[in-house]
Amino acid sequence: MIPEYSLSVVCPVYNEIECLPDALETVHRFLRETFADFEIIVVESGSTDGSGEVCDAFAERRDRVVVIHEGARNGAGVALRRGFGAATKDLVWIIWADLPFPLDRIHAAVPLLSTHDCVLSYRSRDHRSCCRLLLSIVYNNLAKWTLGLKVRHLNSTFKVFHRRIVQSMRLTSRAWGIEAEIAFRLQQRGARYAEIPVPLVDRTVGTSSVTLWTAVEEYGEVLRLALSERLGLAAFRR
Repeated sequence: MIPEYSLSVVCPVYNEIECLPDALETVHRFLRETFADFEIIVVESGSTDGSGEVCDAFAERRDRVVVIHEGARNGAGVALRRGFGAATKDLVWIIWADLPFPLDRIHAAVPLLSTHDCVLSYRSRDHRSCCRLLLSIVYNNLAKWTLGLKVRHLNSTFKVFHRRIVQSMRLTSRAWGIEAEIAFRLQQRGARYAEIPVPLVDRTVGTSSVTLWTAVEEYGEVLRLALSERLGLAAFRR
């Protein structure tokens, strides 16, 4: 049990019907065993496969669960921003519905939060296809170069923050570019962050929505952020 912090989990959901019921139960059970005080904030973005109904049914069965329905698919960045804004606990932890990392890595992160504003991660193991690995490597290096970032890995999804930090960041990204923007905002304000190794757990059910176009869209957001911040072009601010 971790008694020193309360925890808000932000879980974005869009069309995850195949993995969602088990994932929500797994996360809730883990939190109940690990944190004395927690909440799960599910941000459901207009799913068309029944995921919204699953989220509502879960919230009726389990305590400390809040479901926010966006009503439309506005992008991963918008969903995260909604979840961050709704968080009320000491820490904010992002957990995606496909559970892409071992939940018990939170035990390695929490001790670091006594001296750091947040804990990010880098992938210690990644068994995806060569094509997806190459796409990830190219995007990460290009985005880090564009924004002058020093973090090891932008897309390693394990991230946990002190709530005061994540709620004070001026985040604008609408889609997956928010992961790069989070790293940029942290570096911009001189936040203290630690990075820990976390293995990627590739999904066993459902289908990933990440494609080549996702990477293009993601880098487009990185370019808009870079132009907005470095050149001060109001037209690129959203």
